Amino acid sequence: MELAREAAPEIDRLVLSVNGIASTRLDEQLLGPARELGLESLVMLPHYADFLLAGALTRQVAKLRLRYQPPERIDARLDELVRLGLVDWDGQRLTAAEPLRPVLEGLLSNRATAAAELWSGHSDEVATATEHARRVSQAASPDHEVAAAHREVPEPDDPYLALYTVLTNLRYVRQHDHAAAWSARGLTARAMVPMTALWHGNPVDADADGVYELVEAGYAALHPVALTEAGRKLRDAIEEETNRRAQASFDALDEAEGRDFLDALRALPGGGS
Repeated sequence: MELAREAAPEIDRLVLSVNGIASTRLDEQLLGPARELGLESLVMLPHYADFLLAGALTRQVAKLRLRYQPPERIDARLDELVRLGLVDWDGQRLTAAEPLRPVLEGLLSNRATAAAELWSGHSDEVATATEHARRVSQAASPDHEVAAAHREVPEPDDPYLALYTVLTNLRYVRQHDHAAAWSARGLTARAMVPMTALWHGNPVDADADGVYELVEAGYAALHPVALTEAGRKLRDAIEEETNRRAQASFDALDEAEGRDFLDALRALPGGGS
């Protein structure tokens, strides 16, 4: 069974469904308290909330977590949080200071509520998926830096948030394996954004970041912007290698456990299911 390949869209479906529900309530619930702390927005906080609460965030992990964003933008945001006294930095790790903790805890509570709305009434599937996802997460090698840092986050007591958290960790595992696959072929994060959008059939503007790199390499054409045959073959190969690399972690489950895991994921509502 190609478990990594089959599980990936289900994991994305479930995590993104929770994120979608939770995001609709963020400004209403948490933007006011954030502004009282001197922040104009919640930008990046949802991505780093559990890392910061656990003291598990470094600048390197922060940049790898959002590897498709400019590193200088991430540094600027982290510097702002430190300057405002909302994050403590000891030169290595960044940890939420007391004033910011209620906002970050509110972000996690928001996710827990969203996950419960989706998955309540599916306790058996939640328990099965959590158990197997946890084993896959623990099997990922330490070079998966974001996933390894995220494993330092205490598993929530809430069963729905616990499942969301460990599935998010598996997305970090795949993110690392995906980056290893495209960087080995000489591509940059900047170029991968339009390449993946085009591969999925989404429109991309000719002046979008990264398009020129693809055109120069012969992987995309202009007017209209589209992947060339070479570009599509390369992107297919990247996906295949991502699945192969990710399978090393999913091999922690035997055939029967893998099927139980997939069945549990597929039975959980989300993404319009």
